[in-house]
Amino acid sequence: MKKAKFVALLAGFTFIFLAIMVQAIIPSLLKETEIKYVTKTIRTPLGELTEVKGDSRPYAGLVEQGRRIYIREGCWYCHSMYVRPVTGEERRWGPVSQVGEYAYDTPHLFGTRRIGPDLSRAGGKYGDDWHRVHFADGRLIVPESIMPKFPWLFENHQGLQGPSAEGQALIAFVQNLGMNRGKWRDDFSSQNLSGGSAALATAASLRHGREVYELRCLGCHGEKGDGQGPAAKFFVKVQPRNFTSGSFKFRTTPSGSLPLDGDLYRTITVGVRGTAMPPWYELPEGDRWDVAQYLKNFAADFKESVPEPPFHIPPAPRATPELLARGKELHKTFQCATCHGEDHRGNGESAASLTDDWGNHVQPADFTSGVFKVGPRPEDIYRTFMTGLNGTPMPSYDSILPTDEDRWALAYFILSLSADRP
Repeated sequence: MKKAKFVALLAGFTFIFLAIMVQAIIPSLLKETEIKYVTKTIRTPLGELTEVKGDSRPYAGLVEQGRRIYIREGCWYCHSMYVRPVTGEERRWGPVSQVGEYAYDTPHLFGTRRIGPDLSRAGGKYGDDWHRVHFADGRLIVPESIMPKFPWLFENHQGLQGPSAEGQALIAFVQNLGMNRGKWRDDFSSQNLSGGSAALATAASLRHGREVYELRCLGCHGEKGDGQGPAAKFFVKVQPRNFTSGSFKFRTTPSGSLPLDGDLYRTITVGVRGTAMPPWYELPEGDRWDVAQYLKNFAADFKESVPEPPFHIPPAPRATPELLARGKELHKTFQCATCHGEDHRGNGESAASLTDDWGNHVQPADFTSGVFKVGPRPEDIYRTFMTGLNGTPMPSYDSILPTDEDRWALAYFILSLSADRP
């Protein structure tokens, strides 16, 4: 009996020692643990995207606090933080994970269960307003979600429920995930789309479109499509689009015109950066086309008129110092700084007084942030100059910028303002 106890005790200590060796000592001796760099996408001073090798950033400040809260709340029980190098993973989540991304992760939170979505590339996919709703009551925007509410991360702000200091830290941490890889999302094929053709509206497609809308869109845009969904009360930066007005910002058609079916499809697919409107590229293509057709039922304009012919956007040229110099000159000539500021951060002298057609304050774009609602490509900025943004103070420059060279010059200059500095 004593011998059996001794053997059991010896076996126990042996397995504990083996566990320490396998999970702690041996991993710490691996050469890979010394890697603290990653391949990251950056924007060059010419406004173009390229890949370079760069150092990983250690957690600090609000992000570091948010990581502690993420661990404390058990978020890692359901969410993985690792993109596997197998078929389809990169197209769904983003670039495959690299060793250097985890250089400062102690303890590691790779996760394997994926009860919830993988979060290793969550940074920048959704705006802060989306996360506010998601942590307060995730089912408002993802009805089938099994994620619990986190009311203790919220507090009352002048009669409105907003994230507490801990809630803000958690959002900052989630928004930081994947950022060691730089501006990879600007070059992510799943979240870049030029447009599409028209889709046929049939009784079946409209019924299906309504089902998709009620499941995916109603929480923000409301049952009537008026932008008054139950989640809208949490939004601070940008209110949900009111479809009943027939006014759409992101189009390939002239100022004041209705959008093409392909314009609606594009916005649904790629989302609107920096806002609560997420990209829906993971939805089946048929779902996106059918909901685009259903959206048109909310506005009488689609029954009374048709979209004007779209602008043709030629292939973008290569950026040159001379092209950017011309863009800088045009930026000054057209007094863009009046709204966007002398430092290009959206704080011009007129910024505080700008409103949209519904009386909501409109904050001019911060060109230095690299977050462009219209899209991150030169073609996206070019398109905005041509079309303007319906319902906002941003006009069309179609007649003011008569040559393609000037349009591309100004587009590249604006992109260059978000260049990554050494």
